[in-house]
Amino acid sequence: TMSSVGGGRSTNNRGGGGRGRGGRGRGRGGRRSGEKSSTPSKRYEGGRGNKSRSNTPQHSGSNSSNPSGTRRRAATAPSTKKDGELGAASHTVSEEYRIQLTQVLLNLRETDNQDSITMPPDLTNTQRKFVHELSRQLGLKSKSYGKGEDRRVVISKILVGAGGTNSMMGSMSNDQNGRRNDNDLPLAEDYKNIPKIVVGKSGEDALRRHLNLFPPTSLEQAESRETGSSMLLKDDNMVQGNGTINDVLLKSQESLSHERIIRKERPREKMSNEKIQQQRIYNHRIAQDEMKANPQYKQMMQQRKKLPAFAYAPDICNIVRNKKNRVIILTGDTGCGKSTQVPQFLLDDPEIGPTCNIIVTQPRRISAISVAERVAQERCESAGKSVGFSVRLESSMSKKTQLLFVTPGVLMKKLHPDSGEDTTGGERNRLGTTNFIIMDEIHERDKNTEFLMIALQDLIEERDDLQLILMSATMPTRDLAEYWRGVGTRTNDNCNSSSPADDEWGDEGLMPIEINIPGRTYPVQEFFLEDVLMMTGFVDDNKDAPDMLQIDADLMSLLSTTNQSSITATSTATPSLIDSTLKCVMCNKSGFSSAEELGSHIAVCCGSGGESMADLEDRIRGISNFDSYVSVPEVEDIAAGGGGDDLFDIMENELEDYDEIDDEVLVRKWDGESPFVTDAGPSGKLTLTEEESLLRYQTMYDDDEVNYDLLLELVRYIDKSSYGDGAILVFFSGWREISEFALLLETTPPFNDRTEYNVHLLHSGIPSKDQRKVFVKPSHGVRKIVLSTNIAETSVTIEDVAFVIDTGRAKEKSYDPHLKTSTLQDSWISQASAKQRRGRAGRCKAGVCFHLFSRRRHGIMRAFIESELLRTPLEELCLQTKRLNLASGGPDDPDGIPAFLGKAMSPPHSKSIANALELLVNLGAMDEETNELTDLGVCLSALSLEPRVGKMLIMSHLIGCTREAACMAVAMSSKSPFTIPPPSLRKASDTAKVKLSEGSESDQITFLKVIHKRDAVAKRGMSALTSFCRQHYLNASSLNQISNLRTHVSRELENLGFPPCSKQGYHNRNGDSPAFLQASICAGLYPNVAWRRKGDVNFSTITRQKAKTHLSSVNAVKSQPLSTKCQVAVDEVELVVFGELVKGKMMFTMDNTTHLVSPLPLLLLCGQLHVRPITFAATETSKETTQSLLSVDEWLVFICDPNIASALVVLRNRINSAFKSITSDPSTFADLPSEERDAVDTLSTVLQSGHHQCLRQRERKR
Repeated sequence: TMSSVGGGRSTNNRGGGGRGRGGRGRGRGGRRSGEKSSTPSKRYEGGRGNKSRSNTPQHSGSNSSNPSGTRRRAATAPSTKKDGELGAASHTVSEEYRIQLTQVLLNLRETDNQDSITMPPDLTNTQRKFVHELSRQLGLKSKSYGKGEDRRVVISKILVGAGGTNSMMGSMSNDQNGRRNDNDLPLAEDYKNIPKIVVGKSGEDALRRHLNLFPPTSLEQAESRETGSSMLLKDDNMVQGNGTINDVLLKSQESLSHERIIRKERPREKMSNEKIQQQRIYNHRIAQDEMKANPQYKQMMQQRKKLPAFAYAPDICNIVRNKKNRVIILTGDTGCGKSTQVPQFLLDDPEIGPTCNIIVTQPRRISAISVAERVAQERCESAGKSVGFSVRLESSMSKKTQLLFVTPGVLMKKLHPDSGEDTTGGERNRLGTTNFIIMDEIHERDKNTEFLMIALQDLIEERDDLQLILMSATMPTRDLAEYWRGVGTRTNDNCNSSSPADDEWGDEGLMPIEINIPGRTYPVQEFFLEDVLMMTGFVDDNKDAPDMLQIDADLMSLLSTTNQSSITATSTATPSLIDSTLKCVMCNKSGFSSAEELGSHIAVCCGSGGESMADLEDRIRGISNFDSYVSVPEVEDIAAGGGGDDLFDIMENELEDYDEIDDEVLVRKWDGESPFVTDAGPSGKLTLTEEESLLRYQTMYDDDEVNYDLLLELVRYIDKSSYGDGAILVFFSGWREISEFALLLETTPPFNDRTEYNVHLLHSGIPSKDQRKVFVKPSHGVRKIVLSTNIAETSVTIEDVAFVIDTGRAKEKSYDPHLKTSTLQDSWISQASAKQRRGRAGRCKAGVCFHLFSRRRHGIMRAFIESELLRTPLEELCLQTKRLNLASGGPDDPDGIPAFLGKAMSPPHSKSIANALELLVNLGAMDEETNELTDLGVCLSALSLEPRVGKMLIMSHLIGCTREAACMAVAMSSKSPFTIPPPSLRKASDTAKVKLSEGSESDQITFLKVIHKRDAVAKRGMSALTSFCRQHYLNASSLNQISNLRTHVSRELENLGFPPCSKQGYHNRNGDSPAFLQASICAGLYPNVAWRRKGDVNFSTITRQKAKTHLSSVNAVKSQPLSTKCQVAVDEVELVVFGELVKGKMMFTMDNTTHLVSPLPLLLLCGQLHVRPITFAATETSKETTQSLLSVDEWLVFICDPNIASALVVLRNRINSAFKSITSDPSTFADLPSEERDAVDTLSTVLQSGHHQCLRQRERKR
């Protein structure tokens, strides 16, 4: 069992335990001796279905007899009160409890043979509340059963499925199939809540005109009345097998080969291998001569020789020269220089360099750019010559480039046979001219790097001339070596590095060779949260008199008791007696003139020098009597000279001034080389004071959140404790945290003085030119403060960093395969990441690292971060697997996508792969049986967009709003252009956002209007753009990035054969009308659709989740309709399309939302449409009538006039045929068959008419 937060001795007046305001007995929130809390790790009971052995109380045990809803207090003795009922623990949960419970619930989610667990009955109210909150956060269901001491919390999994009770009218069961029983027809009243489809008069006329021009076939007529009825036809056009009209229309055209949609490149003369090698040798010799002739060459070489990696150049090159060493694992501590030096070793080697072509991957674009520029600088040239880089939206390279730094995503594109690499003899050869691949920072485990490691295993087997070097700072080499076992061979001829015993590794001939490079020797001191609290005195800021008086009273009482028998009450103390009795117990020095002088001495005293600080601390802790600090005279001395109570009064008065010493007196400046002086030591065992400080802090604050006040105090402490030539690097989880702390610094003296402090922000979303500013060393006497995400954790070296503050948090993309939900949440980093962050302070000089988490927390952190394959949806990787021809089989074949991804070092969850394949099949991008890419799938695989967003963009060509859809697509794929303002400006920011939306009730359309305004303002100059962004709380760098991405995506579409996005034409005929923009968004993002009825606050999704709009959405602003209760009529529903379902602590939220005015886009462009007739019985006021029920995936159900429903079904299938045409051959977009072309025109009219009719009806009903 473990203790609750409320126990132990605490000086926290806000409700700690022990000696708080409650005096020497049980304090306010204290715990009686022997009381303990429940343990979540041992006392759970699990169950599964009816076979459960759980003793979970049934519903009959609920508190139904208590209508007030309050729990009745059990009649038990006071001593049985559960821990934490009073005091601090009544509103906090201990760190240990949170850690253990989180692990238990995570294990439940991954256990297949257990559906629920039952918590022990002795939970406190606070722990019970935390259980419910954590369950919701992890996507589990929690519910309490029973009364009083028998009340238990049961936590169970949520089964996810479409349809059923979540559909608008319930499941499509037989008893609802038009009859209440075998004899009775249903009444129209029974279906009054089903929303009705309206298309408006213009829409009806357009449908009638289209069917008159192109009458439906008998197949189309039958299928439009009832889905599946075409199977009953007995004419020559009947469908063979199990096909329906959908199958006929979709398969009527012969599928074109994938090569047809690849843009035909101009024929170019192929260079032979011999010519390529000769040209490369010549360029290499010229570059080497120019480098050595440069005046700065010798200086650069001197700097390179100082790096630990430089001494390993001969060994590395000897190993690489041996072509049997196909795979090489190189590990090096942070700061050893492996990222910049190893590629240069190969380039400078006289045997390897002249013919080498090296590609180096870096996990982030800023890393690739900065390392490339650093290497080029060391070679006395600019980037783009022999050394270059290629990242998304930016590149610097030439034909002379032999060393290219890229991101993993760029290398994935180069793996494609049609990537444009020069090959010989016209053969398609992956990476044909590359003979060395270096993958750096592989310990980050991003999904593209993991994907490349699978693909490169097969590529190395295909190509004898390709060698792979894997580099990492913290990767466990044993696991990595085992993963590459059998790929290539190894020899020990040229290896001088140590390795594990042969009997541990097995067959050495199958193992990759391993090299280890030690790091720099610069020391880095490490401190944790408890040390920081002691240094800054943060939890002592609220010093309340009662606590200090109580401590003084205890001390004086102890002294009085010890000498009660020998001290006379009538004695009088003399000043000379006091002067001689004050003594330092650490060094035994005495003769202090006052208690203040003694206190000043003790603050800086380090003992007598004959013992360690740990021994000194233990000795001081063992002193129990106050007379160890003050030498009290013997009875004879008192009788001769005086003493008594006056003596103690003088002592007390002298000691009261001790805490008033100026803090600056206690601080000694750090010189950057000697150990950082502090009263808190990095010992593994907490001292009593540290434990109390940590307990008080965790009682007052939630250490799962960044405490900006503590962070500010620490920065201030560092600034006062050291000279001004060391930069401070602070790690945050995301842009919001960076922005908030930057604003705090801007408004807090002295950090708002730009002549003394330079504050830089480092984030992947800001432009490269702004990112490079962090590397510039400031003027002498100016302190640089860098606020960064984990982008500065690897590869990027800021040379003047002396201090690192690690908040311990990072944004991690997570994916729940059980709930099919993707989220981006703050989480604790791994121990490897903490080590990497600490190493940032010791790259170029001695440093200090402050971790804002406890040693206990550090001890239970993950050793390494999990692979991103386990934390992200896999749709894009599945597309790339097929596009690169890496998995030709079906879902159950040994060469299929699941088998290919299963070869990863950390294979993804089988449900994650199944979910990805299901989504691609539903999108129409992949065949369900063979997993072969359809024509749409090939198009999507060539776009740098998420598949659903890519489909939205392609569908916009038919809808007629491609220019606008391209803007919305890139905005959805980028960071939001809206900044997060401080609380005081939140209302003004929301007002500006609503104004920019122009009543669209859509985040995507708001982004579009912002981009249009940005383009217009930018023409007036940079100052006008800056002012516009400031007034509307926009991020200029994000807007610029979105603007650049538009061009990039448009170029990708042109490569497929589609017309340019920005060019006027049929694909842009409808402009920015809301009806067409909403239709495009809906067509791509489905099934991310939610609905609600009149009076509802939350929306329902296809996964049976209740959700609200995210606070960042324009629809979440209080003045917007979707932010309040639903106000539509009883026979209507309110629909919203969203980009992603975000799992939060309390509930699910939807981001990137669009209010869908008309349901017509769902019926015409989304899912599988089913139609069936339904006949209503006659009543006294109406005749017997027939209507049609339309359902999308048997989930979204609508009722419609039979003739209109029939026309909509025919139109939908012809639109599908037109979409098939443009994806199979985009160049034929302007030459669609007349029937399909007219169907596309009719679609525009119907969408516009239905949109306007819904708006008119809504206005009338209001």
